[in-house]
Amino acid sequence: MTLTFLLLLLGVIVLAMAGTNRKLYVMGWINSLRKYSWFSNPWLVGLFLFCVNVLLFGLTGLILFGLSFLMIPFIHLFIMVAAVIISILVWNSIASSRSWQKWDRLKTGGIGSSFYLILTIFFSYQWVSVEPQFSGDDTFMAALGFMIGIVVTGVAFLTCFSMIVFTKSQFAN
Repeated sequence: MTLTFLLLLLGVIVLAMAGTNRKLYVMGWINSLRKYSWFSNPWLVGLFLFCVNVLLFGLTGLILFGLSFLMIPFIHLFIMVAAVIISILVWNSIASSRSWQKWDRLKTGGIGSSFYLILTIFFSYQWVSVEPQFSGDDTFMAALGFMIGIVVTGVAFLTCFSMIVFTKSQFAN
């Protein structure tokens, strides 16, 4: 029941984002960065995107850690769905905030989404090198957790990179 509700909610949000007036889904504070000169440098915008990704991932992790002390079922699912939606909105806002050259998009997307690539490599290394902590320890759950981490961060890397590289700009410089 809850999974069906979450999938339905995510589908409605995706359909709403695919509407004709895409300006509604661009965050205003990111658009206001266009007036600063550093926002025209793709390396600095990529570094900004990297920092935003670190902040969003860390904040989501802290919230989920804090929720582990509460006995509220399924609230973590809503937090994770909200984190995905906010991340997609931020990536869309950055990608459509100014007119880009193709090479600038590749630089910005490569730098900005590399946080998730680093996490994917880290989880892959941890998965390959998982060892029992004591004799008779079953490492299945640890390996499963690392595999889920690989999938989540790999999909985040591909989504962030493809949104930055392939989203059309709404504004002219």
